[in-house]
Amino acid sequence: MSTVPDHGLKEMVPVFGPEALGVGTHGSFHAALERLSGEGDLKARLLLSALSHFAAKGYDGVQVKEVAEEAGVSKPTLYYHFGSKEGLFRQLCLVSLSSMAVRIQAMVEPFLAAPIKGTEAVEAACLKLSHAYLGLLLESQEFTGFILRSIAVPSPDSSFRDLMPLVERGLSPLGLFVHHVFGTSLEMARKEVLLFTSLVGSLIEEKLRDPNYQITEAEIDWVTRRWLHGVLG
Repeated sequence: MSTVPDHGLKEMVPVFGPEALGVGTHGSFHAALERLSGEGDLKARLLLSALSHFAAKGYDGVQVKEVAEEAGVSKPTLYYHFGSKEGLFRQLCLVSLSSMAVRIQAMVEPFLAAPIKGTEAVEAACLKLSHAYLGLLLESQEFTGFILRSIAVPSPDSSFRDLMPLVERGLSPLGLFVHHVFGTSLEMARKEVLLFTSLVGSLIEEKLRDPNYQITEAEIDWVTRRWLHGVLG
């Protein structure tokens, strides 16, 4: 059972916004943290350390001492910058998901530039989106593991459910794609996005369990067509 208190996120502001991270210009969220850490930014170094620990162990399995030691600082230093283990975790959520939203928006925008009409055009657009989205997630498997294992698939008694709005906000550009292509309401588009990301997430989980596992194009196409059948059905 998670022991994270439900303090909400409204009062929290990301320590790094997408512009500060240079997301898109300098690659993935993970790469941006590595760059800032290499430039001597202590908060970036702590978040980078936290990312690997939370991804591998989940919230309850992580000790603040381990994160601090890997970052080369003391526990009091970590607490000074983030307040608590919970504060560190929630900052990682805020920073990572706000950055991911920017990249997903950039990925979706070309599809929104013109109408997509006809069965073949719709299928081609969905397949192209799936490949792009999966590639984005695979850029940083630690980030993907962090999201899937800590937030998106919580246990029934988990206190992480209050973080799901952050995940949905980050994925909201995918909802614009669904709305644009299929003409569904935004509420229905939101539900379809959750189904789509769940199916793609099943492929990611295989990769996380076995780093040598190679996701094939056939698997991506099958998952996409399965989702597409549900939308059109």
